[in-house]
Amino acid sequence: MVRTSLMALCLLIPLAGCATESARSASSTAAEAAPAPAPETPPQQSAVPGAQEFHATELRPGDCVEPLPQTSMVTVVPCDVPHSAEFATTYILPEGPYPAADMTRLMENGCLPRLRIKESKAGKVSLWAFGPTADDWPRHRTVYCMAMPSDGRPTTGRVVK
Repeated sequence: MVRTSLMALCLLIPLAGCATESARSASSTAAEAAPAPAPETPPQQSAVPGAQEFHATELRPGDCVEPLPQTSMVTVVPCDVPHSAEFATTYILPEGPYPAADMTRLMENGCLPRLRIKESKAGKVSLWAFGPTADDWPRHRTVYCMAMPSDGRPTTGRVVK
C-alpha cells in the first residue's frame, strides 16, 4: 500500500542525513557509511505487521482498520489479519447548522446507499460511521462509512466490492 505521506517521509529521511553529515570526499563508498539508527516506533503504532496509521482523509475503499477509530487517525491493517471494519466510502453532509440530533440518521441515510458490499457478505455486515464534531463544523462535513461485522467480532478478508 503506497501512500504519498510515506513516500514523502522516505524522501525526507535521506535528505535530513545530508544536512547533518560532514562533507565526504568523492571517493567515499556506501560500505564506509555508518548504518542509520533504526527509527523508533511511535507509541500509537499497532503491533500488527504491516499496520500503518493514517488520517481518515487518506483512507481508500477496501482499507481494513483495527481498532475502530476514536479520532480522525485510523490504523490500517492487512485484511488477512483480524480487523474491526473495512472502509467503504465517504459522504459529505449538507451545509447548514451542525446536525447534532440528526447526525446518526444523516450518516445512515448517506452511507447505506453508498456501501458496496459483496453479495456473499451482505447479511453479515452492518454500518459503522464517524463524522465531524461540532468543533469541526462547518469546515469539515465528511462522514467516513465503514462496513463492520454485525456480530461485532473481528473478521478477516474483504467485504467491500
